Amino acid sequence: MQRSDVNFDRVAADYDATRGGDARAFACARDVAPHLPPGDMLELGVGTGIVAAAVRTEAPQVARLVGIDISVEMLAKASQRLPGAVVRASALQLPFGDARFDAALAVHVLHVVPDLDATLAEAARVLRPGGRLVAVHGEPQHSDDALARALDPLRDMAPRQDSPETVVASAASAGFALVEQRPSAPRISEYSPAQLADSIDGRMWSYLWTIDDETWAAQVTPVIEAVRAMPDPDRVRPHESRMTLTVLERAA
Repeated sequence: MQRSDVNFDRVAADYDATRGGDARAFACARDVAPHLPPGDMLELGVGTGIVAAAVRTEAPQVARLVGIDISVEMLAKASQRLPGAVVRASALQLPFGDARFDAALAVHVLHVVPDLDATLAEAARVLRPGGRLVAVHGEPQHSDDALARALDPLRDMAPRQDSPETVVASAASAGFALVEQRPSAPRISEYSPAQLADSIDGRMWSYLWTIDDETWAAQVTPVIEAVRAMPDPDRVRPHESRMTLTVLERAA
């Protein structure tokens, strides 16, 4: 069964601030930059353009960068960072000819695309032979701290489609070969229990958007209450997480 397109219009105004801002974007850009070949690059799910803008700085070998997204509000922000370089489109139907790009980038997007197989097939179509797809994806691996453990019940509610093994298998069907797969660079976040509880209550993550009221009351509200009840709830604490970085190459 295909998923519906997940549109991030509702969180565009606060997206960067709640996802680590420039520090996270530049850490990601430095992580992926060595794997991007010279030439033109497409970013799938460009969002606010914050990662793409950082890639422009960290990967000077990228000659031209284009980003696509389905969210009008996210693209409005991206167009300010990347004037003339963003297009509203679905990852399932890219508005580009075959073998158009040397590289494609997919950062924190493969878990929300409607059809992973079709997305990777489209990415393969628009890449030149030998072109690379670099993805940051999968369930975040968190540091072992009290805040991370408090969120475990929520993670069990939202099984992801972009596990390392699933992405490699789907990519192979699309004509990609695996070059490298490893943990991504660490992301260091700083937030208090009160801030985290507010984020959950405000449904800041896409997997919370479609939860019905009964399920919310039974499974999410207890998590919010537990987080708010933690000692010293307004004290900001550091938190480290890693995802998976996968480098794929289109068959020649």
